[in-house]
Amino acid sequence: MYIAIDIGGTKTLLALFSEHGRLLKRLKMKSHQDPEKWLSEINRHLPRVLPLHRNSVHAVVFSYPGVLENGHPGHAVNLPEWNGPEIESHIKNIFKNKKVNCKIFYKNDADLGALYECQNYSGKTVYLTFGTGIGGGIIREGHLARESADFEPGHKKYTYKGVRNEWEKISSSKAIRAANNDLDVTKIEKKSALDDVACRFSLGLTDLIKQHHPDQIVLSGPIIAVFPGFETTLKRLLAANLGKSFELPPIYPAKHPQESVIYGAYLYGKSRR
Repeated sequence: MYIAIDIGGTKTLLALFSEHGRLLKRLKMKSHQDPEKWLSEINRHLPRVLPLHRNSVHAVVFSYPGVLENGHPGHAVNLPEWNGPEIESHIKNIFKNKKVNCKIFYKNDADLGALYECQNYSGKTVYLTFGTGIGGGIIREGHLARESADFEPGHKKYTYKGVRNEWEKISSSKAIRAANNDLDVTKIEKKSALDDVACRFSLGLTDLIKQHHPDQIVLSGPIIAVFPGFETTLKRLLAANLGKSFELPPIYPAKHPQESVIYGAYLYGKSRR
């Protein structure tokens, strides 16, 4: 069995997977800015996803929303109060106290999501996840491409409605929620709001297509739950922006837009066994 834990900027998902990738248990908790509170909650909730026989856990994989230094957590942009090495030390003790004695791995959240969602596509796939920020990965024939290591799509700046800002401050699920009076983005229904989402997405996607020439694009994150509502407008905007010089690649929603990372964590854990 495998434990997958996705640390996001606002929530943390804990999951238990079977040997063959079946999701057995799933739990969501808040990602506290205060690291002590987060560690306390992990310690309290972890037993709810652990199997009865702790020695059946082959690997634990954390997706970390920040810098990794030789596989170890460092600075987390959306959790600025966290100290990576201290977090890692406390996590090791928590699992030891719960009698889970296996290897613990840390990987970038977007890389894990990309590995899972893009594993069966041929050619070059650009994967984007719209959550608290915008992350992404570049996959070639099911494997992370070399250029994926420096792929930071959310930090490029654009002007939208007269304000210049980073793409993730315009188009992340968090930004779109704020623009819709704090409405859960999975419940957006108004055509005007959905068209606005398409406009926000088209800003960065136009540049990404021109720069990377992907064979396909995969979109993930909470906002993708309403992708059918803005898909047509998005593709129309992109086709107009690209003109005749660039072909619009297929754009697909993720299979598990809010759980891509934990499925990717399972795959990574199994590959390292």
